Amino acid sequence: MRAVRVECAIPSIEHDPRAQAALRAVSWDYRGTLDQIDGRMRVMCECITVDGGCPAPGFRIGGITVVEILEEWSTDYLTHHLVVLDFDSDTIGRFFHSRDLTLMAGTNFTSSGLIVQVAGRQASMVSFLNAIREAIPVERVTTAKTSEGIIQKGPTLQQHRIIKVAHRHGWYEAPKRISIRGLASKLGLSKSTVAEQLVKAESEIVGGFLKKSR
Repeated sequence: MRAVRVECAIPSIEHDPRAQAALRAVSWDYRGTLDQIDGRMRVMCECITVDGGCPAPGFRIGGITVVEILEEWSTDYLTHHLVVLDFDSDTIGRFFHSRDLTLMAGTNFTSSGLIVQVAGRQASMVSFLNAIREAIPVERVTTAKTSEGIIQKGPTLQQHRIIKVAHRHGWYEAPKRISIRGLASKLGLSKSTVAEQLVKAESEIVGGFLKKSR
């Protein structure tokens, strides 16, 4: 069994009505697959909200339906809901019909973006990844290594996006074709955030390079 981690940043998917609806919650965390019903994929998720406003059973958007809320509990200022969701066959359900592909723990949706972790037969994962790339912009795909599993290494998703934009607009050329102010404007972030995240990302990349060159 192979495994991959797919990451999509919020700016790439925030126009999607499903993402807009999901962003009303703090996070949606995958907890397990329950069944395949008439081509639909039924999963269990934990929806975490600040105001308790989890979508009610029957709510439907973009091929995703809230079937049932199994449990609800509160911790500090947050409300947690254990939710059953159905994904139509023409969204992602069809990729799991052959039962040689599975979602993994770590799949979630937050204000940072969408992370999907899957394991299974290589041919099935390639079909799944190609379909995701056609549907939404993918920032990064990470492959599991031997016994390590899928480990988050290197720049974060936000840092990865900043570096990509910086590289595209000539930040790493001599002389630079864009300033920090220009990058901040294109990214919709403050200058201090862009500067800080660039330094952290570059540190991760250089550190990884030095480890490999030992």
